[in-house]
Amino acid sequence: MIIVLAVTLLAAALALTYELLGIGQPRTKWCSAGGLVLNERGEVAIVLQRKRRRWRWTLPKGRVDAGETAETAALREVFEETGLQAQILRPLLFHEGPRHFTYYFEMLLEQDSGTHDNETRKVRFVPLFKAAKRVRSKRDLAVLRRLMEIRTRAVGA
Repeated sequence: MIIVLAVTLLAAALALTYELLGIGQPRTKWCSAGGLVLNERGEVAIVLQRKRRRWRWTLPKGRVDAGETAETAALREVFEETGLQAQILRPLLFHEGPRHFTYYFEMLLEQDSGTHDNETRKVRFVPLFKAAKRVRSKRDLAVLRRLMEIRTRAVGA
């Protein structure tokens, strides 16, 4: 009887420890949002940021804060990383990665404050084809490709 009780208590202690440490439990994916900002010439805003000790060109994006919508987060992140105030035109792409979800929106430039956060080294507006040559991530390329698909269908309609 004592052995059964000891084993039961040990199992309960292990279960509680695993639960507290998150062992054996599926992890919740976090969410981010960003924007593909277009200026009046149809050029795309890209940012030069450091990732794993290397500088890379990418689209502005970041985590969605608690209680924030993806749209609000995308506008905030674009402003923080680029200094660009923009308006959302439409959703472009929803990307699911292994650890997080990312919402991307097509945006139209309204105003450039001329300042950005320390995370960004440079902000550039470039033609769509140059943006596709500069960005390296498959996710960013998928967003640019989606914009091209939308534009091609709109022109052909």
